[in-house]
Amino acid sequence: MIDKLAPETPAFDAGYADEQLRRSRHPLRRLVKGFYLRSVLAHVNGPTIDYGCGAGQLLALLPPGSVGLELNPHLVAAHRRAGLDVRQWQANDEGFDLPGLSPGQFKCLVISHVLEHLPDPTAALQRLLRACARLGVQRLIAVVPGAKGYASDATHRTFIDARYVATQAWHQLGAYRLSASRFFPLPWEGGGELYIYNEMQLVFDRVAAVVDPA
Repeated sequence: MIDKLAPETPAFDAGYADEQLRRSRHPLRRLVKGFYLRSVLAHVNGPTIDYGCGAGQLLALLPPGSVGLELNPHLVAAHRRAGLDVRQWQANDEGFDLPGLSPGQFKCLVISHVLEHLPDPTAALQRLLRACARLGVQRLIAVVPGAKGYASDATHRTFIDARYVATQAWHQLGAYRLSASRFFPLPWEGGGELYIYNEMQLVFDRVAAVVDPA
């Protein structure tokens, strides 16, 4: 079961939104962040759903027709004022069903630094991939922190590493197969114990034409 997020958490308030936007505009942070964004964009091949778009740095670079989903209403409002297509994401189990999106509009979905906040990332990912199959999404790209990054945030609930991926059988989830995985920017898993911003990137590609049953 995927826990519902309480609206009292800091991720929902205006102060959190303002801080995220302020940090995203810092010149040095933008320079470094661009390095990471380009590594994700290399896997994107069409209109994309940015699931948990945060400060919107990735969304602003995605192909035309892309959409962001965000739970913080203050970030949603700020992105809309900036001309980005951002929808309010419902912070509950049903949010992983991608309600309100129409089939045939999107090729990819990116979920970056979200799964580690959940008590059951596998259940969330399975539900999200079923929704992707229904919408015709061909690729899902997931990004999670390494060991040091995971330990740096008290709101992280599940550590996802190569062992977790293997034991949870992420190599095949419904109609999607894990087609690529890598560690970035240090290209080995142990890099996550040395560098707080090292990540693991996972690419799931659709291999079946039928919708995986719920």
